[in-house]
Amino acid sequence: MKESLSREARSRWILAALYAAWIVSYIDRTVVSLALSQIGLDMKLEASALGVVLSSFFVGYALMQIPGGWLADRFGSRKVIVFAVLMWSVFTGLTGAAWSLTSLLLIRFLFGIGEGAYPAASTKAVSDYFARAKRTKAQATMMSSNALGGALAPIVCTPFLLWLGWRHTFLAISFLGVIIVAWFLLITRRAAVTQDAPTASKADKGVYKELLRNTTLWKVMLLFFFANIASWGLSSWMPTYLMEAQGIDLKSAGLISVIPGLIGVLGMLVSGRILDRIGAKAKYAVTCCLACYAISLFLITQAVSLLQVMTLMSLATMFGSFTLSFVFTLPHRLMKQRVVASSFGMLNFGGQAAGIVSPTIMGLLISASGGSFNSAFLFLTGSCLMAAVVSLTIPKLNQPKETLIDPPAAAVPAEPV
Repeated sequence: MKESLSREARSRWILAALYAAWIVSYIDRTVVSLALSQIGLDMKLEASALGVVLSSFFVGYALMQIPGGWLADRFGSRKVIVFAVLMWSVFTGLTGAAWSLTSLLLIRFLFGIGEGAYPAASTKAVSDYFARAKRTKAQATMMSSNALGGALAPIVCTPFLLWLGWRHTFLAISFLGVIIVAWFLLITRRAAVTQDAPTASKADKGVYKELLRNTTLWKVMLLFFFANIASWGLSSWMPTYLMEAQGIDLKSAGLISVIPGLIGVLGMLVSGRILDRIGAKAKYAVTCCLACYAISLFLITQAVSLLQVMTLMSLATMFGSFTLSFVFTLPHRLMKQRVVASSFGMLNFGGQAAGIVSPTIMGLLISASGGSFNSAFLFLTGSCLMAAVVSLTIPKLNQPKETLIDPPAAAVPAEPV
């Protein structure tokens, strides 16, 4: 009994560390959006160039999703997590040392490589340290950190940007990752990893081929691509939109940006549990939410007050959380444990590839329209509608012919919590 409690307590601490690392990753990647105006003035960059800067992170981030999943399945989550957090922390600090557009693009690309290994590795860690019955809930809880990280970033970073300027701010926040690594190494030092199934984490070539032939995964990846065009476009340009289109200062923009993030935290926690309950019907809920997401983004172009804008952005974030929960929990619900990280990396590649195109296209649309954001929001609206169409093509997720499902839970040897 005492051993059982010890394992449960340990798993909760590991989840807390994974959660904290996700928050730090969002702080480190979001600060550039808050600093965008300062960077543009300091380096004399227009909106189109700043859009490319935002996208350069996503090039590295997206390219690392599938390799990151393979590395976590092959070498274990612990090693990959430590490497990823240390690498992105180094390049967070180096961002403040950028001396030209070219150097800034290279640093942000390498920063994306570092962060790109973490999503699949953290998902693998949930599989490593939690029993099967608890993984979906643990994954949904962990991924709610995405919204909270986006909400906390303005609170943490805005005072530093006003006090230290953008260059020293990047250096200051880079130390957060070092703290996370020390914490994670400490709490996982004696943690057992799936001792009752020692071969579960080793995937063979045949399994990877089967994974690539899984048409449902490809459809969900495409859905995530279109949905995340809206998500990354909104989060990347929202502070600049609030300052330039709504006429508020950096401090106010930072504080106001917290509101949609907090709504997103609630949305992730609620949506994960709702989707888990409705099972195979989840895709219909996701389709409806994507349509509502599109409507909310379109109505922003018609909004006449800051209150209307923030209400609509909060609604958009809430509806978008259903898609995130649907995608992020799918590997644990459907995939064999030994390819959990690889399947997550494959899905997340689609979502993060959206970050490559979305900020750049929005920057081009904003520049082409003389500073107006309306065409950019219409672009995001269209991407949500495309995601809704794709979601209708996804089969019921309990169809075995389209999934790599483990044997029923009763037939699986007990795993340590």
